[in-house]
Amino acid sequence: MTRDKVLINATLFTVLVFAATVVVTIYVPATGGYFNLGESMIYVAALVQGPIVAAIAGGVGASLADIVMGYSIFAPGTLIIKAIEGYLAGYLFCKMRKSISYRKLASTAVGLLYAGLILGIGYTYLSGEALIGPEPLSIVLYIPPWIWIFMALIVNRAIERLGDVESEKALTAIVLLVAGSTMILGYFLYEYFISNPLTGREPIAALAEIPVNIGQVTIGASFALPIVSFLERAGYVKKSR
Repeated sequence: MTRDKVLINATLFTVLVFAATVVVTIYVPATGGYFNLGESMIYVAALVQGPIVAAIAGGVGASLADIVMGYSIFAPGTLIIKAIEGYLAGYLFCKMRKSISYRKLASTAVGLLYAGLILGIGYTYLSGEALIGPEPLSIVLYIPPWIWIFMALIVNRAIERLGDVESEKALTAIVLLVAGSTMILGYFLYEYFISNPLTGREPIAALAEIPVNIGQVTIGASFALPIVSFLERAGYVKKSR
């Protein structure tokens, strides 16, 4: 891919990441962050254009969205975290083969990791009242504790099921979940050491956003895979190798 083509594609996907990030947002009071759909376009960029385009689009597009949406405190961290996530997703996908040893072990481990985080943190820290939407237009909803048990079981089974499916799409989903884990860890560290102390929140409140970011990863992957399949069938793109 030529430098000009990389620049054009990176610009296009930066706009798509920005748009996907701002179109749906759910505010997280405990950390001052928000749920969004930006991961979907970062993953599409990684799968169809490779790691460089995905890194640029993810970092720049998502950090610009932070600034525009009023979450500027996250913008520096987002620039680095989403760039790493996009690059890793594209890199792992480019190196992936249809047959991977320990496929079942990998899916089981990832499934237990995501489910355990959702159950432990969601049940402990995210049950009760939650604000949906940016202030002052927020809607108050009550989140019952049992919903986290239900969500953890669903996520665990869904990820484990990927290990049983003999297809490149299933392997790709596992790759995206692995790449997404860097985003989850990155925001936890950023909020714990930087954004929460600066805004007067307890550093440990960074745990509250882990289930939210897990949701971004899983939902982003579930959106990205069919979008890429559609683009391939329509003949618009060929996935990068």
